Amino acid sequence: MNVQPATIDDFESWIALAGEVEHLFGAMVHEPSFHDALKEALREGRAFCVRQDDAGAGAPLLGGITVMFSHNEIEWFAVSGKCRGKGVGKALLAHALSQLDARRDITVRTFDRSSEEGKPARRLYQAFGFRDHRSCDPTSTGFPTVIMIRKKEA
Repeated sequence: MNVQPATIDDFESWIALAGEVEHLFGAMVHEPSFHDALKEALREGRAFCVRQDDAGAGAPLLGGITVMFSHNEIEWFAVSGKCRGKGVGKALLAHALSQLDARRDITVRTFDRSSEEGKPARRLYQAFGFRDHRSCDPTSTGFPTVIMIRKKEA
């Protein structure tokens, strides 16, 4: 499994992955604002992916993650349903964290502890040292969220 920088050629595959998680996060597939943000992340080198069979750009995605360097945060993260529990998320998160500044706190917005659907994501973040920081607004589909922080390295 190889985490690679995503390119604009991965856009359609990324949209397909987003379609798998819309029920959790809200509309993305047909949202111009999501398309614009994704294209920006792809152009700026802030998007990373695992492609099916470690194929080249444009292949189906097993998972994807975007970061925001200026805020030192994980911006968007999803793993295809058929690949959950197989190390794809762990590889993507480890790679993303290696790209962010460990000398600063790293943040992510994810599901709060009351969300059954969010438990796998929470466990993964916790395994990487993230802890709940504060409650946040629910997703547009109603799932409660929280900001988690991974404290800066001493």
